[in-house]
Amino acid sequence: MAYLTMEAEIDHGRITVAEPEKLPPTGKALLTVLTTPPKKPDIEVIKSVIGTVRSFPDGAEYERQVRAEWEERERRDWGER
Repeated sequence: MAYLTMEAEIDHGRITVAEPEKLPPTGKALLTVLTTPPKKPDIEVIKSVIGTVRSFPDGAEYERQVRAEWEERERRDWGER
C-alpha cells in the first residue's frame, strides 16, 4: 500500500487538492489540517515584557561563583588540613 501526501486547500468546508490527477478514483483518506500562520505579534504586549526578563551572568562569572561556593564549603567542612 502506498501513501500519498499532497497539498490541498480548504474553502468553505470543501477540500481542493493541488494535483487531483494523482488521486485514485475511490478510496479513503486521512487529512491533516495545518493552520495558517498567526497574525503579527502585538507590539504593545512585546513592549510590556521588555526589561522584565531576568538576566543571568555569563558562563565564566557563573563558574567563579560556583567554585567560590565549593571552596567555602570545603574550608568549612574540612578546615585547614
